[in-house]
Amino acid sequence: MKYSYRLITVIAAALAAVPLGAQSTRADERAAAAANSRTEMPVVIPAGTPLTVVIDEDLSSASVNQGQEVAFHLPTDYSEFGHVLISQGTAVRGTVAHVARRKAGGNPGTVTVQVTSVRAVDGTRIPLRGTKKAVGKNRQTQAAALGVLTLGLGGTKKGLSAVIAQGTEFTVFTDAKRTIVVPR
Repeated sequence: MKYSYRLITVIAAALAAVPLGAQSTRADERAAAAANSRTEMPVVIPAGTPLTVVIDEDLSSASVNQGQEVAFHLPTDYSEFGHVLISQGTAVRGTVAHVARRKAGGNPGTVTVQVTSVRAVDGTRIPLRGTKKAVGKNRQTQAAALGVLTLGLGGTKKGLSAVIAQGTEFTVFTDAKRTIVVPR
């Protein structure tokens, strides 16, 4: 009788161990399959996320017009959780928001550019907000002094035009939350 209880206990333990071993093997296989799958994963870019952009051309208040399109790009990848969401070099759209030419009396020119949007790696348009403003050199003091010395003719002296040089970097922010779908 002792042997029969031991035999039954050994057989029961062996039978119980087989399904557990098979289950862990199946779980390991499922985990490996999920890790190697080509499924997609959503990643959220929250509103207010800072991005650095670089201007691609020289702008001067003497030559640009309000509403003119301006080219920018991202100098580095934007990544979250190890996934690139916006690639380095991606074009960023923008416009000239305001321009004022230099004027007599020593008043300088001004130019303001604003960014509008960028595309993520999955093609999603991400609205952006941010501006960069440049003001030329003020020459009002010189114009006033020349005006006194030349009996008013010096008042025709103009200030300098505003310039935003190619390669200027500045920070902009995402304007709305967007979900980007990336491969796992």
